[in-house]
Parts: sequence; C-alpha cells; structure tokens
Amino acid sequence: MITTITNLDYLIDGVKLRLGDFDGTLNSDALVRTSLVNAVKFLQKRWRAKYQIWTSGLIAPTQPADAAAQGYFWASTANGYSFMPRDLNENDVFRNPFLDFDQPSPPILEQADEEAISITAVYLIHLAKLTSSSQTFVSWSTEDIRYTNTESSKSMNHVLDHLLSELETLFKTRIAQPKATRQPLNTIIGTKIY
Repeated sequence: MITTITNLDYLIDGVKLRLGDFDGTLNSDALVRTSLVNAVKFLQKRWRAKYQIWTSGLIAPTQPADAAAQGYFWASTANGYSFMPRDLNENDVFRNPFLDFDQPSPPILEQADEEAISITAVYLIHLAKLTSSSQTFVSWSTEDIRYTNTESSKSMNHVLDHLLSELETLFKTRIAQPKATRQPLNTIIGTKIY
C-alpha cells in the first residue's frame, strides 16, 4: 500500500464517497491512494499515457549539467526523454510532456479526467474485494440445511459491470483524446512544464 502523500490525495474523499464510506472509516487512505495510482496506470493505454506516475526509476542515468541547478531531472517518459521538475515525489502523477492539454496546469489533472480516475479507482477496489472474498461465495447443503452465498457474488459482479459501463459512457461522451506533439513541450527549460 502507498502510505506517503501523493498529488492525487485530493481525490480520496470522492472515491470513498462512491464506495459508500461516508465517515471515512471503511477504507483506509492508503488503500484508496494505492487504487488511485493504479487507476492512472490502468488508464494509460486508453489515454495514450496522458498521465503517468513518477518513480525514481524514470530518472536518466546521465543528467545534463545545468538540469539540477535549474530544478529539473532529465527523465524517461512514455514518449521519450524530457525535463521533469525535481519536486515530484514517488507515486505523484505528472502530465505527459509530449501531449498538448486543453486545460493549463495547475491542476495536474484536467477536471474532466478526475471522474474517470475516480471511477477506475472504485472499480479496482471492488475487484480486489471480489477477488479476496471469492472463498466465501460458496454453496453447500446437508440433508436438512442448505446454504448459498452466490447472490453476493452476482451482486458484486453487477457493481463491477456497472462501473465499467459508466466508464465507457464517460469516455464516449466527455473525454477528448489528447493531441500528440513530436517534441516535448518543455524541451527548452521554462517554456511549459507539467
């Protein structure tokens, strides 16, 4: 679980609300934070890596001489190397510097994209709950007693199907594909940093 604060933490309360955790005690912040980070990774293929997750492994082994002095790392992104701000923490989300966004930064996430990330995080939490409780979805009987818990499994599968349907509808109606560029938009330090 991711226990350190990330720049996705402002979405935690919304995810908890969608999970029915109204007082914030049913799901830990670490669980929801981990699902938010994995939601961004889950959506990368659909979004052409519009948002990516920062890890120290992205830092290039050889750094330009003046990058550190100006507050940047030379780092590997999904579309190539680019200058990235040094203030990114492990598991922070960042914008792909090779894509053009409709909404300027900040915020990191375009507001139209926050809902898709939240729905995906909820989906991943429900999927994990279904997977971890699969042993409880059993039926058994004796001559005089019959027990079945398969309706719970059907109900949870229905929730997962509904979340995927909601996500598909969201992509069809509200979210535009990002526009790609050939060069990172922050090639010259200080022009446009995400």
